[in-house]
Amino acid sequence: MMQTSDWKRALEAWRAALGVEHVCVDGPPLDTLRSNVSGLRRRIPALLRPASTEEVQQVVRIANECGTPIHAVSRGGNWGLGSALPVHDDTAVMELSRMNRILEVNADRHYAVVEPGVTQGQLHEYLVEHDVPLILYVTGSGRQTSLIGNALERGIGYFASHADKLSGLEVVLGNGEIIRTGFAHWPDSQVAPLYRHGLGPDLGALFSQSNYGVVTKAGIELMPTPEKQVCVIARIADETRFVPFFDALARLRQRGVMQTVWHVGNRARSEIALGPLVYDRLAREGRGPAETRRRDALALIAGEGFGPWSAVGGLMGTRRMVRAACREIRSVMKGIADVRFLDDQRIAKARRVLKLLSFMEGARRKAIMLDAMEPLYGLSKGVPTDAALKSVLWAVEEDTDRDVRNPDASQSGLLYVLPLIPLSGAVAREVLHVADRVFGAHDFVPYTTLNFVNDRVVEAVINLAFDRRDPDRAEAAHRCVEELTGLYMRMGYTPYRLGIQSMGLALDVEDSYWRTVRDLKQALDPNHIMAPGRYNLI
Repeated sequence: MMQTSDWKRALEAWRAALGVEHVCVDGPPLDTLRSNVSGLRRRIPALLRPASTEEVQQVVRIANECGTPIHAVSRGGNWGLGSALPVHDDTAVMELSRMNRILEVNADRHYAVVEPGVTQGQLHEYLVEHDVPLILYVTGSGRQTSLIGNALERGIGYFASHADKLSGLEVVLGNGEIIRTGFAHWPDSQVAPLYRHGLGPDLGALFSQSNYGVVTKAGIELMPTPEKQVCVIARIADETRFVPFFDALARLRQRGVMQTVWHVGNRARSEIALGPLVYDRLAREGRGPAETRRRDALALIAGEGFGPWSAVGGLMGTRRMVRAACREIRSVMKGIADVRFLDDQRIAKARRVLKLLSFMEGARRKAIMLDAMEPLYGLSKGVPTDAALKSVLWAVEEDTDRDVRNPDASQSGLLYVLPLIPLSGAVAREVLHVADRVFGAHDFVPYTTLNFVNDRVVEAVINLAFDRRDPDRAEAAHRCVEELTGLYMRMGYTPYRLGIQSMGLALDVEDSYWRTVRDLKQALDPNHIMAPGRYNLI
């Protein structure tokens, strides 16, 4: 490994390779990069913006020659976990948003081939514009979310985990070589975007949550548009029903009645998800000052039956399949939860009725809620939205009238604790009680969603909101997250993702697993220039 870094020579070479305008060492682009919703600080010598695989290769080659480490991000939206920042100081950031080509969409075989800068909003618009009968495995994190970046971080979407949806990766390794994974290294392969494993060892898996190379292209699985889609909303009235409610949802998933992800949120999570949307709808009607609109928004949410826990999921298939699933869900949930089903026909009918009854205050309130829920309903149909991003403001700031599509640009703080737990109501309740206790001790509110990744495990998303303008609260927020993450790990509930500040909680030189991860890096990135410390001992 190189022990010295020649930044002056590297910057000169990068400018020659990328163009002066795409190598930034100061000014607004670097200020924007350093500002992050987690309230972390890093010294960043340069921001590099290549536009092709060949330019990525040149950046990596120069980094090796000059001993200057680089941290690659697709678009830098890893909010709450470090955004675009590297794990260590004095690491250049290589941002790939200029690599934003949709290279292929195959309607018959249900896939697209994209570069890392392609967003879920961009691909959705392409499918709509070209009338392609496919939908995305959408995530609720925003329209500007990178498809490849989210999948490589093992993000959980509305329908499924994204980690298994990539195939045929093109990767620039830390040593500068290009490899193509699965069947993609055979130029004439007809199945590279269809089957990720290929022949021999599955090297594609090496590039999720790792620091071995930069993915510059990948195939991504899409879904054929189903004949019928329905959004399912199930809610309980009191906390004592949580375990039977959770276990009933689990049975529906395990029996194959519900084949997509259940998203189960607590009251606080429902309020910050729906609150800004109802607030905006009230604002369009000119309903009083901001403080009144905020109070009225929360009252509307409570009045619509969003109790201590609510679950949202999507059904899809033929009309007959969806009807049968709806009947089974009603049967399983009887006496446990209130269940409602939304589809385009039901919503259109509700709008007509509520318009006729608009002279009644109750009807007007329901119409407001229906409008507010429309973006979230769209997720059940694979339509990405920025609507949820405003929840970051709602939890902390009084001024929620701003249109903030990038949480890093706000004054609000956001951190996550993300344990993976068994699919069990009793275990979930234990995990939640621990979160309540630790968050309460630090005077924070746990905004919690439990995502059923499959029929065996649940991803607990516990997000912590804090005011970045208050150094004491920012410090307390980080202490709280570190304490809870460490406690869960000792209980056997390891996080499925970590923020850049928390890597040390998992990495252990005494563990042969992490030593093997380190040894692989020595082979693929011998000078250790690729994202030092990211899910690795080096």
